[in-house]
Amino acid sequence: MRGRGSAARRAAGGGSGGRRGAALAVLVLSWGPAFTATALMAFADVPRYSEQLYSVADVMDALVYGLTAAVILKRRSHPVAWLVALHAVGGGVAALTPQLVPAFGGQHSPPPWAVLHGTAWIPGTFALVLIVPYLLSARRLSRPAKAAVAAGVAAIAVALVVRLTTPWPWPGQGEPYSPLAIRDETWFRLCEALQLGVLGAVAVLGSLAAAHTGYRRLRDPSARGLGWLSVGCALVSLTFVPLVIWRDSGGRMTEVVIPLTHLASQAFFPAAVMVVVLGQQLWDIGLTVSRTLVGALLTGLLIATHFGAVAVLGLALPGSDDVLNGVLATAAVAACFQPLRVWLQRRVDRLVHGEAAAPALSRVKGHLSSAATPEEVLTGMAQSVAASFNLSSVQVLGTDGQQLTHAGAPLPGAGTAPIRLPLVVGQRTAGDLLVACRPGERLDRRARASLGEVAPVVASAVQLATVTRELRESRGRLAAARDDERRALRRELHDHLGPALAGIGLGLAAVELRSTEADPLRPLLARLRGELDLCVEDVRVLARGLVPPVLAELGLVEALRELVMRYEADGLAVSVRDRGAAAVPAEVAGTVYAIVAEAIRNVARHSGARTCVAELDGSDVLTVVVEDDGVGIAPDCRPGVGTQSMRERAQEAGGTVSWHPGASGQGTRLVLRVPLRREEVAVGHER
Repeated sequence: MRGRGSAARRAAGGGSGGRRGAALAVLVLSWGPAFTATALMAFADVPRYSEQLYSVADVMDALVYGLTAAVILKRRSHPVAWLVALHAVGGGVAALTPQLVPAFGGQHSPPPWAVLHGTAWIPGTFALVLIVPYLLSARRLSRPAKAAVAAGVAAIAVALVVRLTTPWPWPGQGEPYSPLAIRDETWFRLCEALQLGVLGAVAVLGSLAAAHTGYRRLRDPSARGLGWLSVGCALVSLTFVPLVIWRDSGGRMTEVVIPLTHLASQAFFPAAVMVVVLGQQLWDIGLTVSRTLVGALLTGLLIATHFGAVAVLGLALPGSDDVLNGVLATAAVAACFQPLRVWLQRRVDRLVHGEAAAPALSRVKGHLSSAATPEEVLTGMAQSVAASFNLSSVQVLGTDGQQLTHAGAPLPGAGTAPIRLPLVVGQRTAGDLLVACRPGERLDRRARASLGEVAPVVASAVQLATVTRELRESRGRLAAARDDERRALRRELHDHLGPALAGIGLGLAAVELRSTEADPLRPLLARLRGELDLCVEDVRVLARGLVPPVLAELGLVEALRELVMRYEADGLAVSVRDRGAAAVPAEVAGTVYAIVAEAIRNVARHSGARTCVAELDGSDVLTVVVEDDGVGIAPDCRPGVGTQSMRERAQEAGGTVSWHPGASGQGTRLVLRVPLRREEVAVGHER
């Protein structure tokens, strides 16, 4: 066993090391070309900023998406991570290629790898908007989603074939960039048409992906981040529309507006991806509050702001110097830095660590008024704490160390210790709250302080559940004691008082037989014997009513049917209907039998009814309805001993009893509700 455990740990460590290596490789392959291209643009003799915006957009894609892919790959090797990595590496290569082409022959004699400038970005960018939105889900793909993904793969394949075989800029403007170019004018014209068609198809399919994501958001409002993802997908899709409409217009539209829209959308989309991944905790991925994440997003947004400001100033001031525009753009970036950092930090903190103490308290306290039982209150609070603080597991323990409720995944093993918070109510320990973070996460000081503010509310719920459990146990003991007393009383009546009265009756009968017809005491003896016989019958009825033997032998329904047969001779037709009631425990059956017997006895004595119906229904809660067609209960009638006795019996069993007018407007309708399952406080305890 030790060898197996060691092997498992080595395998897990190897997998973790492989993921870290993959994440590092993605950063090197994306950030390396991006930083190299940035340096070449800054220090080499390159065109103006406004003419390099496409490369700037590619640089930002490599930086931001490279970090996003590395973050996901470090936690989980998933197709989404590899597609994002493909986009990042493609962006870095596409940004670096035009900076190196002048040193290796220029535009008139480009090297074979110059084609990467127009092709390296295609697979990742298209996959980002056509495939990734469907894969960002914990569920299996539906048939429409699979068809959309297949269409996206087909669009990528057609775009790559066209870009690799088009002879552009041949003929007339130089040699083709692609070494695989087909030098044919018909094919050249067909490639132009296919490129427009593919770009239009990407815009349409991307819009469908955005609509599908929005539909998922409407169908499941609790799925965090889908709204962001839908907006991001729509923004990226819309950036392809100008490429179709103004492809040959030239001027500022193709030089500035199109790359700026691409830059803005690509700054938003990775944030949307991370919101979905972290917000829904897909694939068990989680993060610590990371300055790296905030810094990377901040860097990307500041780069977009800087180059956007330079481009806008170039449009607004056509004759201005690029240096002046750069200085003004830098000043704008400096002014935006601090507010943007604070906003990003707050959003990332909430995404990773959940809500602050005040929202978490409001959610936890809401269960005090919405739940039906203390057990539901406790379970709902545990679930709210887990959701509010993005915890993997929340466990509530009683003072004896027994689990009262549990939310989330099972607590981690001995390798990672959960955080234990004592639950105290009025200087008295009510239990403990055990919380465990998700893999790779930790709780900072702010989150711990917020948990400390929530703990007293949970402690009050634990105290309420504990008192409720003790009250139920006390009621159970009282009910058991009363049942024992009833059995003892039945034995006394059946074995002692009943036979004694019967013996006295036999003695009176013997005296009556010895007396003569003229004896003046003979009528008195006959009357005494008759009254004694009635008393004996009352004792027998009383003994059967306390604990009827048929109740233990045949069950509640048959015992009630045997009971109602005694009233036929008195002209009262009583029927018992079983509407599918579940098996009734013995302690509950005795209570129900006694209440129904008292109710039917009252109908026979006081209502003047000719018919009476007793119906039983329910699985978790037994509902018994006794309804007659008598005169009903007078408005000024006061409850008697029998009514109070029925209420007490129902309360002992944890139920209720109430009286209402009959359904037809006459008579009386008694409704008894008794829970059949004695729920313990340890809700959710895994036996």
